[in-house]
Amino acid sequence: MARSVTPTIDLRDTPRFDRTHWPQHWHTQNRYMVADFFSGRGGVGRALADWYTHYDYVGVDKEPYHEQYPGQFIQADLLGPQGPPFDGVVADVIWVSFPCLAYTPLSATAYGSREAALRQNPRITDELREWLLDHAAHYIIENVPGASRAGDLDANCRCNGLYFGEDYDLERHFETTFEVPDAYRDGNASITVDTRDDQSIEELAAAKNVPASWGKSGVRSAIPREYVYWLLSHCPSVPCPVPASEQSTLAGFGEGVGRHKRLPDGRLGGTKVTPGDELYADPGVDRTAEAEYQNVGVRPRVR
Repeated sequence: MARSVTPTIDLRDTPRFDRTHWPQHWHTQNRYMVADFFSGRGGVGRALADWYTHYDYVGVDKEPYHEQYPGQFIQADLLGPQGPPFDGVVADVIWVSFPCLAYTPLSATAYGSREAALRQNPRITDELREWLLDHAAHYIIENVPGASRAGDLDANCRCNGLYFGEDYDLERHFETTFEVPDAYRDGNASITVDTRDDQSIEELAAAKNVPASWGKSGVRSAIPREYVYWLLSHCPSVPCPVPASEQSTLAGFGEGVGRHKRLPDGRLGGTKVTPGDELYADPGVDRTAEAEYQNVGVRPRVR
């Protein structure tokens, strides 16, 4: 069942592939807790570095960001003809910051139309979803609202900065395999994510807490820490603090809007999984990955 976000975009009420009931503690010392796909220089990685040890997560990108990424990093082409070049279970949750070139208004202008931008750039596919379901307990696919509008992102959550007491208008949509409410508040922000060439990037970089040296494209596309914490704090398979919203901070903390964090009293999913539970939405899916989760694994191999 869908709910209206704008007159042209509907978001799901529940995840397309709902694994909310998967147990919490899949992680072992031999497997990553979080894999950060299409990591760039580390917008998501900087949030992970604040909460996890460097052994618990890994960034993956086609470009050589070894020096900039704040943690372990693997250079790999995630859009190759054979899919992501990993064997076995990769992580408890894979965060996918899929390239947004097919979905942005700027691309529609550059290519002459929205349809042309969709034709000439990588798009989110069911093949990617199938790969993620086979190689991780959970996934989070993030993108701009245009990906939902195009029907490629089957989003069930949206976030913006105003919800967390931040003064920027970065709306992002998320498709997840677990239940997570919106973190979105209507209103006007003074700091906009503008695609004009003459926009000064320093103010936006400071608001997002990322280096201005990343350049306009890197700063604009960087995901704020609060969004990362919001999504991961609802993921059943990893521990993560809940970021304070403007409302919860004013009621519970009194000051420091958007800066305090609290651990959740309860986590979606829990550990109430019994033998015989259906863990896959599609009964025809290969159960190899499920079997691997029941045993101590090894770090995923890069082909």
